[in-house]
Amino acid sequence: MGTKRYAQMCAVAAALDLVGERWTLLIIRDLTTGPKRYNQLLEETLVGIGPNLLAARLQMLTEHGVIQREPVSGDGRGVQYRLTASGEALRPVIIGLASWGLTHISSYEQDGLVRSEWGRLALEAMISVGPPPEVDEAYEFRIGDEVFHVRCEEHTARVVDGTPPDEPALVVTADPETFIRIGTEQIGILDAMLSGNLTVSGDTTSLTRCLRLLDLELTSKAPPAEAHADVS
Repeated sequence: MGTKRYAQMCAVAAALDLVGERWTLLIIRDLTTGPKRYNQLLEETLVGIGPNLLAARLQMLTEHGVIQREPVSGDGRGVQYRLTASGEALRPVIIGLASWGLTHISSYEQDGLVRSEWGRLALEAMISVGPPPEVDEAYEFRIGDEVFHVRCEEHTARVVDGTPPDEPALVVTADPETFIRIGTEQIGILDAMLSGNLTVSGDTTSLTRCLRLLDLELTSKAPPAEAHADVS
């Protein structure tokens, strides 16, 4: 499959020559959460991409050293794709796009496909903005079928897969759609709790620190929907 190039001596253009075509960055997004098989990408996370196009994108990324093929442990014939060191270097780009995109979901694909693992990316995007807490603690998030936590220590915060080794100061449970709607400020935390779509357990001071880290408030900052006059 031929690929158009920008033919510019510019680092941005050179990067877009490799990852700027449709679906390419979404493939990288999905591999930031772990290795995936071809069928996982085709049938679960990249719904709408054609099989030939996915194969072409994977081949191109492999040839340029962004991803690599590897056997699936315990499956003699299975193959999966994972990011190389070069691909991992794109993680801050993906997180940066997620941070920027959180302000646009409300006016775009708010009713589209949503997956639990994308909640992890949203969380990484949110903690890249707020100031880290001044105390060492962990906040556990149970989003759909995914469990991860924010580890705060030595004035830094990072997202880690699984439950924390010690007792978390806070446990947050939500479905993926609710969690992302909270992150995009389409719904307030209190409203989500009252609706039963969000539960939070832990002490109030830890909740306050977590909200500050994620740059969130208990109530939504989104303006209320405009009322429409009845002209009938």
